[in-house]
Amino acid sequence: MTQDVPVLIVGGGPVGLTLGIDLAVRGIDCLIVEQRREVTRHPKATLLGARSMELLRRWGLDEAVFGAAVPPDCPYAIVFTTRLAAHELGRFTGPSIADVRARDAAAAARFPELAWSPYGKTQIGQQALEPVLRAKADAMPGLDLRLGARVVEIDQDADGVTATLEPHAGGPRSTVRAAYAVACDGGGSRVRKALGVRLNGRGAMRANVSFYFRAPGFLEAHGKGLANLYFVFAPDSFGVFTAIDGVALWNYQHYFLDPAKETHALDPAAVLAAAMGKPFDFELLATTHWHHHQSVAARYRSGRVFLAGDAAHLFCPTGGVGMNTGIGDACDLGWKLAAVLQGWGGEALLGSYEAERKPVAVRNSLISAGNSDKIDMVMAEVPAGIDAPDGDGQAARHRLSATVHWLARQFNSTGTHLGYRYADSPVIVADGTAEPPDDTAVVVPSTWPGSRLPHAWLPDGRSTLDLVGRDFALLVSGSGDAASADALVAAFAETGVPIRCHRLDGDTLATLMERPYVLVRPDGHVGWRSRHPPAAAAAGAIVQRLIGRPAASGAAFAPAA
Repeated sequence: MTQDVPVLIVGGGPVGLTLGIDLAVRGIDCLIVEQRREVTRHPKATLLGARSMELLRRWGLDEAVFGAAVPPDCPYAIVFTTRLAAHELGRFTGPSIADVRARDAAAAARFPELAWSPYGKTQIGQQALEPVLRAKADAMPGLDLRLGARVVEIDQDADGVTATLEPHAGGPRSTVRAAYAVACDGGGSRVRKALGVRLNGRGAMRANVSFYFRAPGFLEAHGKGLANLYFVFAPDSFGVFTAIDGVALWNYQHYFLDPAKETHALDPAAVLAAAMGKPFDFELLATTHWHHHQSVAARYRSGRVFLAGDAAHLFCPTGGVGMNTGIGDACDLGWKLAAVLQGWGGEALLGSYEAERKPVAVRNSLISAGNSDKIDMVMAEVPAGIDAPDGDGQAARHRLSATVHWLARQFNSTGTHLGYRYADSPVIVADGTAEPPDDTAVVVPSTWPGSRLPHAWLPDGRSTLDLVGRDFALLVSGSGDAASADALVAAFAETGVPIRCHRLDGDTLATLMERPYVLVRPDGHVGWRSRHPPAAAAAGAIVQRLIGRPAASGAAFAPAA
């Protein structure tokens, strides 16, 4: 018997679950097939950036994430050491979850990123995030989460996708027929390989091994206090410890500068003792062998099958954008699939998925690879006597501290997470103005078409971001008049596209919006803006462009800047 479903999602990690929830919220039934019955044991990705938190906020999941993350009073701290229990070289700090939730003026003065988003970086391992997302998915009508099964065959024709499912524990196979399928099945994606899509970029850069362990006495052993990351810069022991729960669970990524280094014949106790600077008690929970990557799929789509998350791109962990980029993929593709399945979205809307998300993956993967190169360069130049107690050792540590201070700038990455935008998208109406700067550290809030809508707190305690996310939203501010935009609203209504209008009062919000009329897509990105409301003919062309249907002429897409 064949099961019919609008969307088949292959893979139920954070990206697949995010896509499934996004579709279900929009009223689209979907099936997620995940071969693991249990959530991942290994933390893998350990950071949710501000943009991912904003996207999860739409579904009320931010508090659940905070509850599963590191302790709320733990500042986002990165500590640099020779060995963890030896010499500290410097540290980088950011706002804690408590700072974020309190909206504290003193914290806002210390951390500029709190003005750019309701969130900072949230430290949470994938093993803790997946249960939050699974619980939400289980509660969503129309979302079928099929655990303990895998897709073994996938074919497509002009009308849909046919997939063969096999229970992981054995038993009869079954068939699923879907209008569309999305591969969220990881870096070794069987679907991507079946489609014959290659990965471009630098590829696998070097080998690493991760030791995930339980050690209640870890903080006492090193005495540096609770932090998110602890870097170790010793010639025989390069790597980084990561807080998983901030109490007893930790992970150590052991780095090798030699890309040909064999990672399997290692003694975990010896590796961890060298990184700590002395032996300590621990229980090894898992060992993972992996590579740094800078790889992006040549294509994000083949007919009715799409790639998302690690199936579409593989990053270095230096930057914390891998899983976050995948979550962004899901929230870009979700509303577009829903629009097409509901009848108001055009084929160009689906075509825009690759046009928008692939450049973001290239950008983010290059940022992450550049960060990795900088860390490798510093590690390669650490002298053998870095731990020596004599004057030469002290001088070497002083020089390394200065280098580490330069290196730490890469962790001020709010611009990386919030500053990406969809330039040259076929479903964005450009206004001819210059693109704002793209700075990894600093966010330049802007409604430049293709940008994420800027955040600001409203008088009622909501964020401007809370005004968008389900339907198109027209934001009117300053000299704008909602009544004068009737032609635009009517053009949406005639096409059957849902839209909501919001009036933003006050000079501050008018300045932030930059234009009196700002039209925001269901994913929270600006689709069009203008100083003046469009006439009826132009309004119709604008709507057609935004929903991926042929526009009458390009002249309609030149509102006054």
